Amino acid sequence: MASFWTRRMLGVGIFFAAILTCIPALAQTGGLTGKCVGQGGAPLAGYTILIERTEIKWTSHVKTNKKGEYTYIGLAPGDYKVTILKEDGKTPWYPITKRVGIGDPTVVDFDMGQVVEQAKKEQESNPEYQKQVQEQKQSAGLKAMFDQGRDLYNQKRYTEAAAVFEKAMPLAKDKNVAIVETQLADTWSKAASVETNADTRKEDQAKALDYYQKVLATNPNEASIHNNLGNLYADEGKPEDAAAEFKKAADLDPTHASSYYYNLGAIMVNKGQMDAASDALKKATDLDPQNANAWYWYGMALMGKAQVKPDGTMVPAPGTIEAFQTYLKLQPSGPWAPQAQASIDSLQGKENLEYKKTKK
Repeated sequence: MASFWTRRMLGVGIFFAAILTCIPALAQTGGLTGKCVGQGGAPLAGYTILIERTEIKWTSHVKTNKKGEYTYIGLAPGDYKVTILKEDGKTPWYPITKRVGIGDPTVVDFDMGQVVEQAKKEQESNPEYQKQVQEQKQSAGLKAMFDQGRDLYNQKRYTEAAAVFEKAMPLAKDKNVAIVETQLADTWSKAASVETNADTRKEDQAKALDYYQKVLATNPNEASIHNNLGNLYADEGKPEDAAAEFKKAADLDPTHASSYYYNLGAIMVNKGQMDAASDALKKATDLDPQNANAWYWYGMALMGKAQVKPDGTMVPAPGTIEAFQTYLKLQPSGPWAPQAQASIDSLQGKENLEYKKTKK
C-alpha cells in the first residue's frame, strides 16, 4: 500500500498534469474587444454586440458596459461578422467583419458618430438625394406662396392674390400644376367680377378663360371646372356657352346636378330667356326638392311667362304660385321671402303687380 506522502505527491502530479493539459486549449482561442461611442464620443452603454461566425452557423452576443466597452473571449480562430444593434437590441445598425486569431482579443471599435456623419455626406453627394432636397424646397416654397394667395383671396383682394399665384406657378410640378392653374382661373374670374374698369375686366376674364382651358386640357371630366367656366361665360354675356358648360357639369356629376341646373336657370332668368330658365330650374327642383333657391327662381321664371288679360289681370303659368309657396315653406325667412310673398299676393289678386325682372 502506498504511503501517505506517496499518495499526496501523486495527487499533486495529477493536478499539475491537468493544468498543463488546459494551457494548450486556452492558447488555441482568441476573442473580441472594443469600445462603442456615438455622437461626440459619448459611450453607447447597454448596447448589444452580435457576433456571428461566417464559415459556420454560430451566433452569440455581448452587451457594452457603462463605458461602452465590451469583451468576448474563447473564440475559435476564423472570420467573424461583428454587428452593433440599435437601442431596441434587435435592429442591426452597423456590421464589421474581422479575422480573429489566437491569443489576445481582436479589437473592433464602433464609432457610430463617425459612421452617421459619413453616411450623411455620402447621401448629400448623391444626385438623386440632391434632387429630392430641391423638390422638397420647391414644395415648401409653393405651399408658402399658395397659402399667402389663399389669404388674399379670402380677403377678396383678388388681383393681389392672382399675382401671388402667378409667382407660385413656376414652382408647381405634376398634379400641383392643375391645382395652381385652377386657383388662378377662379381668382382672375373673381377679379373680373368686381372690376369696374371695362378694359381691365375683359383682360381679367381672358386670363381666367386661358387658365380654365389649360385645366380642362388635362382634366376634361372635372365637373366643377365646367361649372366655374359656365359662370365666367355668363359674366361675359355668353349665355349659350354658359349653358353648355353647366349641362356638361351636370352630366359629369349627377350628384350635384341640381346646383348646376340652378346656376343655369338663374342666369337664363337674368338674360330674360324664361323658357330656357324654367326648363333648367324645373330640373334643379326635380333633382333636389330641398333646393329652396331653385324654387324661388323657378317661380320667377314662370312669372316671366305669365299672360295678361285685356282687363289687366294676370294669368300665371301653371306652377308659379306653388313654386313661391315651396320656397317660403323651405325658407320662410330667406333673402327672397318678401318678394315671394308679394308675388303670391299679386297672383291671387290681393294687390296689383307690375312684373319687373329681378337680378340674381
